[in-house]
Amino acid sequence: NARNVAKMVTGVTFFSLALYSMKRVIPGHVGIIEDRTGNIRPYIYDDSQLVIAIPFWHKIINVRLIPVKKRFIREYKTKDGKDVEVRFLCRLQPKVHWVPEIYLKFGKDYGRGFLEQEAAIDIEEVIKKYTFKELVEGSEEFQDQVAEEIATRINDACVFHKIVIAKEETVVAFLDPEVPVE
Repeated sequence: NARNVAKMVTGVTFFSLALYSMKRVIPGHVGIIEDRTGNIRPYIYDDSQLVIAIPFWHKIINVRLIPVKKRFIREYKTKDGKDVEVRFLCRLQPKVHWVPEIYLKFGKDYGRGFLEQEAAIDIEEVIKKYTFKELVEGSEEFQDQVAEEIATRINDACVFHKIVIAKEETVVAFLDPEVPVE
């Protein structure tokens, strides 16, 4: 009788581990597998694909492929030392073959990570060149020119990091942080 119980426990354990090792990638995403030490497998798994991973050692990370719209609002110092609020809106999408590298650099929320690490530097460098009055109260053509310069610099950073940005949908606005928004 003990022998049959041992067989049953072994069978249930094996079956449970087999079930726990099967992971599914969410539609609209690609999957990468990371182990506990932070190493990533060199494979990219397509959506609706069943992936075999060692339970309790590997975890599957679903990275969104559908373009994600990100809003980035931050205050920067201008040439004359005043604060200007920059509102940046863009649509980002990773290049599929570079998802592991993008994940390692920026994390699962690659859009937020990219904007905080790379775009913030580019925006700051451009804003330093202009005064508060030029950015907030300047002509619309001038503001469009500065916004185009920011968009071009961020587009270059996206190309370097293998992220696709919809440049035609990128919006940059300069506001006075002291004035409440309606």
